[in-house]
Parts: sequence; structure tokens; C-alpha cells
Amino acid sequence: MNDRKRTDALDWNDLRYVLELSRRGSLSAAARSLKVNHATVARRIAALETALGVILFDRHARGYRATAAAQPVIAAAEQVEAPLLRLGRQAGARQAEQVEGLVRITATEGVASYSIAPHLPALLQRWPLLQIEIVVEHRSLSLARREADIAFRWARPQSGDLYASRLGTVPHRLYRGALLAEQNAVAAFDDSLADLPETQWLGRQPALRPVLRSNSMQPLLAAARAGACAVLLPDYIGRGFPELVPDPGKAVVSRDLWLVVHRDLRRAPRVRVVADFLGAAIRTLLRG
Repeated sequence: MNDRKRTDALDWNDLRYVLELSRRGSLSAAARSLKVNHATVARRIAALETALGVILFDRHARGYRATAAAQPVIAAAEQVEAPLLRLGRQAGARQAEQVEGLVRITATEGVASYSIAPHLPALLQRWPLLQIEIVVEHRSLSLARREADIAFRWARPQSGDLYASRLGTVPHRLYRGALLAEQNAVAAFDDSLADLPETQWLGRQPALRPVLRSNSMQPLLAAARAGACAVLLPDYIGRGFPELVPDPGKAVVSRDLWLVVHRDLRRAPRVRVVADFLGAAIRTLLRG
């Protein structure tokens, strides 16, 4: 059987395994790219070699190297891949052009500053015609009244025609500077945020002495970083500051974070892409 007849019988599902292994040089790297198990890559390559009656790859100490017999197969794979990539780029360009306008997001200060804002460069690079407005509020703005398009909330809504997606559980711990002179000194939210679980937990700790109160997280965090006191932080924020060390043991407060969208807006392109992008990014962040 000549090379022409052999490659005529191939389809893209076979070709992509050969192409990725030739490019990546290892089963594990090819598997990550293809989002399959490395054993699947090995099995598909072996089956293809049997079907073609040739050896496609030589195994070396540093990985896999395509043989001369593999070159026509790789060339066929590249010929199939090129128009698929072109179609993908064209579809992406059309989507970027169509996704535009203002998306208003509401979130608490910590979520807005440390889980939403850091992901905006990648979001806006992908959809450059979007405009993002972030409203920092501890109260829940009304999605039904269009006070916001997307909300990040610390509790699942119990009423309204809303779609809610749980992003993850957020552990909170006391973080303190290594050289903190008074170990019992702590920063806390003021009475305007007395209903928060963090504030209530601190209120049940008679050994801790609040030396700073505020309705904003930023001065509390800044004081802790300067060594004035400890501060109760979500782990995804606290681990971003190497000068702060978490207290050992289990989390003292854990809260679920939810992404909420009104069902009427869920399929609007500008809202959908922002919700999907930030939802995926924040899930990854919370997993640590």
C-alpha cells in the first residue's frame, strides 16, 4: 500500500494525535493539549501504526520523535488543521465584533479588587468592544431593576427570576505579619457591617482586641501589612501577600461565593461572555 492510499483512509480524529505528539514530543504533553489521558494517546498511536503497517514514532530518552514514515501523515494532518484553524479565527473575530457594550457588575470590595479586576486585561483583550463598570456594594443591588447585569454574592438568592452559579467555598483565616508585636491586636469591620459572618466571628473572640475599624477592607489590609495588627481575610486574598502569615489550623469562617445573573439577560452575548469568563477564572482562583 503506498503512502497516498494510506493517508486517504485517515480522518481528523486520528491525525490530531499524530500531529500533537510530533509537536509536543511526549505523551503527557500531547495528552494535556488534547485534553485526554496519556494512555489514550499511546493507544491511538499504536492502533494507527497497526492500521498503516508502519512505525510513526521512535521513543528516545527525551521523548518521542517522528519517523520518516510519519511525515506523510503529519503533512496530511497539517492540511486538515489549517482550514479548521482559519475557521476558528474567523468565528472568534466575528464574535469579538458582536460582543460589545457596557456590562455592570456588582460585588463586595474584596471580590471586586482581588478576583474580578485582575482578570479584566485578559477579558478586554479577548472582547475589546466591551466596557466594564464595577459597583462596589455590601448591599445586594437589584438585578431585576437593572441596577447591575451580573452580581457576585456571598449567599444564594432565595427569590427572583435569577440564575445562580456557585463558584466555590472561600475559607477565611486570621493573617498577621511575622513581626507583629501585639498578637491579640486585630483589624475589624465597623458596626455598619455587623451582620457579616467575619464580624460576628471576631465579636466572639474575647482574646482579640480590635485596634482599627473601617467599613472598607483596604485600610484593614494595609494596617496588617504594615505590622499594626492581624486581619481576617479570605485565603485567595491573604495568600497574595507573602509578608502575611495565616494562623495554623482550619479556617475560622467559610462562605460560598455565587455568580448571579437575571435569566432574561443570561443569553445576551455581552453578559454571557463576561459571566462565563469571570466565572471560570474565579473558580480557578478559589481552587488555589
